[in-house]
Amino acid sequence: MKHLLMRQHLFSLGGKFDITDDSENTRYTVSGSTFSIPKYFDILDLNSIPIARLTHQVFTFLPKFKLIINEFPEEVEIIKRFSFLKPRYEIEGLGLSVEGNIWDMNFAILQDGREISSVDQRWLAMTSTYDIKIEDESLESVVVAVVVAIDYVKAQSHNSSSASS
Repeated sequence: MKHLLMRQHLFSLGGKFDITDDSENTRYTVSGSTFSIPKYFDILDLNSIPIARLTHQVFTFLPKFKLIINEFPEEVEIIKRFSFLKPRYEIEGLGLSVEGNIWDMNFAILQDGREISSVDQRWLAMTSTYDIKIEDESLESVVVAVVVAIDYVKAQSHNSSSASS
């Protein structure tokens, strides 16, 4: 099992932050676009080589992301589904789903009902900090992209609710 820590910077205009391992070594750097439409996030490896691009699709009723991962030939979509009680996401193209308390950022990513990853937000931290445990390491880049996408949707919802009050 692999353990990663996603810690966002307190003040970052474009959304640039690192994802580290247990020893605080940087494993990935996530770099968000600053002023482009649609908003996108590049996920870079240790050598600053892009391994994935997550693009927020505009003009959709519910949030939707296109995910291009260099190691997978097919295009993947992360789609927020309509739900009355709690948010629900599906990862089309890989047969994955997300279950748990997404608003509190405590959830699991499942493949055919089997947990391949769990995500837990640390609450006593200055910035958004997430513990990511990955059971199936072959899907590590997908898990990282899903966590980035869900965190972005959560931040957008928080920003829009703050602006309306």
